[in-house]
Formats: sequence, C-alpha cells, structure tokens
Amino acid sequence: MLNSKIKILLSIVLVFTLASCSKKMKSEDEYLNTAKALYDSAVVKKDNNMFNEAINVYKDFIKEYPKSEKTVFAYLQIAKTYDENLSNYPDAIKTYSEITTKFPDTKDAKQSMFLVAFIYDEKMKDKDNAIISYKKFLEKYPQDSDPNEKLSESAKVMLQTLESGSSIEDIIKKIESNENKDTKKDDTKKDDTKKDDTKKDESKKDAPPVKVQKVDDATSDQKK
Repeated sequence: MLNSKIKILLSIVLVFTLASCSKKMKSEDEYLNTAKALYDSAVVKKDNNMFNEAINVYKDFIKEYPKSEKTVFAYLQIAKTYDENLSNYPDAIKTYSEITTKFPDTKDAKQSMFLVAFIYDEKMKDKDNAIISYKKFLEKYPQDSDPNEKLSESAKVMLQTLESGSSIEDIIKKIESNENKDTKKDDTKKDDTKKDDTKKDESKKDAPPVKVQKVDDATSDQKK
C-alpha cells in the first residue's frame, strides 16, 4: 500500500517536472508566436483577459531568454499592450522605464523615454511628472541626431506648452513666426549683397577706359 502511494507521488512529481522542462524547452519563436496569437485574438474579441495572457507569455519569454535580440521587442509589446489596449498607464510607464534602463544606447530607449513623458502629459494629465519627464528626456537627448525622428523637437514644444500654459498651436505659431523672421533676415542680407555686387559692376562700367600708348616701331628703331 505504501509502495503504491510512493509510486503515485513519484508519478505526480515526474509530470510536473516534465511540464516544467517542456515550458523551458520552448523556442523563442514559439513564445513570440503564442503571444502574438493571443494578442490578435484579444483585439478581435476585445478581451482584456487575453491581453493579460499575451503579456504573461511575453514576460515568460523575457525570463527564459533575457539576452535574446528579441527581448527588447517583448518589452515594447508589453508596454504597448498596457498603454493602448488596457489603459494601464502606470504599468506602461514602468515597462517603458525598464527599457530605458536595460537598453540605454538604443533608439528604443529614446522612444520609450519620450513615451513616459507623453503618457504622463496626454493620458494621465499629470502636469508635474510630465514636466519632470520631458526635462530628463531633453537632458539626455537635447537634439535629434536623426532629422526624420523629431522627438527632441517635439519634447521641447511639449515642455514649452506645459510651462507657459499656452496651447500647442500657439507655440507652433510662435516657432514658425521666428523661423519666418530668420528667413527674412537671410533674404535681406542676400539682397544687400547682390546690391553691393551690382554697384561694383556698374562702377566698373562707368570708369573711363585706360589708354595704352603704342610706341611707333620706326621711332623705336631710330632710338636704338
């Protein structure tokens, strides 16, 4: 009787061990494909429980493959799901902040740092934390290295808006007005330069021709 109980207990332990091993033996693609399938189904069914299941699979992937090239992608999917699908903004900010800490020298880190400020600003309406976050972002990324990205430029406008109390439209108009003034100044300088060059050309035209005296060949021979 005792032996049969021991056998049953060992069988149960073996089942759990095999289940644990099979979970660890999943490939990267298996994890990511499962998570994507859950996410896609959640979008169609508008099922928050399935969104959370997808997040859990991405988290399992990160635990199993922390050094994978696709780990940052998993983090981004988790943050995006919290933000856009579940409106769980604190966890979205927490996940984006993890990305900035764990992958500091990547474009994903820059975008994540900006999104932290953006969520505070636009979605949580937390003005104080938004200002702090935009300032931190601009300390690290004062200029856009990629002209097509414009995250630093956007952060400056957002920060100006928050600190001044003006609308984004007013700030943009002000920036455009300053740019137009600078353009007019440059055009004026170019016009002045052209006018100076024209005056110089005209003065050259009006100047009397220089007379060149020719020495008669015969006279020059006599002198010799």
